[in-house]
Amino acid sequence: MAKRSKPVVDLAEPGVAYAAPLLSLNRLIDVLGNNRAAELLGVTRSQPSRWARGLERIAPENQRRVLDLDYALARLLLVYPPRQAKIWLDSHNAGLGARPVDVLRIHGVAPVIQAIDVEAQGAYS
Repeated sequence: MAKRSKPVVDLAEPGVAYAAPLLSLNRLIDVLGNNRAAELLGVTRSQPSRWARGLERIAPENQRRVLDLDYALARLLLVYPPRQAKIWLDSHNAGLGARPVDVLRIHGVAPVIQAIDVEAQGAYS
């Protein structure tokens, strides 16, 4: 019988819930770059890299922002390649009446996800 390997993340360990925002943060930095991720999250340019390196802990409010932005980006990447997704986030969206990045900051992720769904319907029709 093969020996079972230990899981990469043990969900019983303290602080594991904190791993999700860090994984999302790393993905955001990879796709958007550190400075752009910071701008979209509304934090200083040094914060995302400090969080990623473990020099600072992500505050609960910022954890939510990281997860929301990562979710929106993941959904958007199902419709567009990374370069075009970045352009979409920064361009005026008629359905939102504003740039998606501004709507994310002011109203949260829900209206942006709805706009992405509209884009997806147009992209696949």
